Amino acid sequence: MVGHRLGALLRLTGEAIGLGVDFGTGSLEALLWVARTVEASVYVPDSLVRTPTGFAFALANPPLRVGAFSGLRLLVDGVAVAPEHVRFRRGVGDLWRASSALGPAAPLALQAGTRTEFEADRVLPERPAPVTVRLELHNVAIPPLVWLEIRESVREGPH
Repeated sequence: MVGHRLGALLRLTGEAIGLGVDFGTGSLEALLWVARTVEASVYVPDSLVRTPTGFAFALANPPLRVGAFSGLRLLVDGVAVAPEHVRFRRGVGDLWRASSALGPAAPLALQAGTRTEFEADRVLPERPAPVTVRLELHNVAIPPLVWLEIRESVREGPH
């Protein structure tokens, strides 16, 4: 797994250097700005918090491309959380749905402008260093896989 990540990082680094050489460093800065802007408009900053049974975070669902997802996978530092231990809801007050119940007939529909909250029953490491939470959404259309990675320190949430 580490070799695969290293290979991907080296390819990405090579592509970035190629872009910098071909188009100048301004193009790299612009790409980084776009990536940070999209990330900040999708993920609710600092929403990664500890809960009594694990952790939670939220997506803002900006008015960009939305979709219906027939499945999701949640990983913490590369280790998957069992689907029956992951749940989500649209907005405060909505009912929680288990990710294990997702399918083509009962997808997760991300709606523009509607916050979506996620919770997982998995205790996160007690460390000040950031953790990497990866949310993989399996689209019923194209592209088949959409993902988001959050890398930040976990805050203490309401208990």
